[in-house]
Amino acid sequence: MTDIDEHEQGERVRAWLKNNGSSLITGVALGLAALGGWQWWQNQGELRKVEAASEFLAYTRASEGDQTDKALAHAAAISQNHPETPYVALVALNEAQRLQADGKAEEAIAKLDAVPTEHLDPALAELLQLRAMRLLAGLDRHEDVLKRLDAQPLPSYPGVAGELRGDAELALGNREQARQAYEQALAALDLAAPTRGIVEMKFTAAGGRLPETPEA
Repeated sequence: MTDIDEHEQGERVRAWLKNNGSSLITGVALGLAALGGWQWWQNQGELRKVEAASEFLAYTRASEGDQTDKALAHAAAISQNHPETPYVALVALNEAQRLQADGKAEEAIAKLDAVPTEHLDPALAELLQLRAMRLLAGLDRHEDVLKRLDAQPLPSYPGVAGELRGDAELALGNREQARQAYEQALAALDLAAPTRGIVEMKFTAAGGRLPETPEA
């Protein structure tokens, strides 16, 4: 899987649900296929699928309409009635974003950490950890970021993981470790990746040397 922004997977599903509410099952099926939730979708009964998808659609509309109380009620219903679905993770990602915007980063981290991951596709479970690590970095809790990366190295997002490790090491004054981490990130990133230029700058700032570009 190529590295993506931590919200991109959730946005794929939310966009489908918003634009295809009248074709709910089709929209959700395609969205979950992009999320790695296709196996879950296939294994559920039709009624169960529609109930879970409808609840998430209602949550999404309330959230986008700034109806916080209503959105939280739908979020609670999803957590209670459909805990085995990918929607629990998508709600947590969205709620974490809202909490961060309200200056409640610690609560956002707790929200992400509370999601059960045993039913999730590994890439989606890693996305929760990735978002939590970014929040920890924003709180200057760099040692905690490194501990999490050691415990859960995020194999689905090697470029992002390398950059996170490099940022944490550099913030702690470990320049050589940071250089090595950025080098690993660059090795994992596609040449056309939108974040590659930023990682290259971090790599050179940490003492790395980029290969010379052959003259045309």
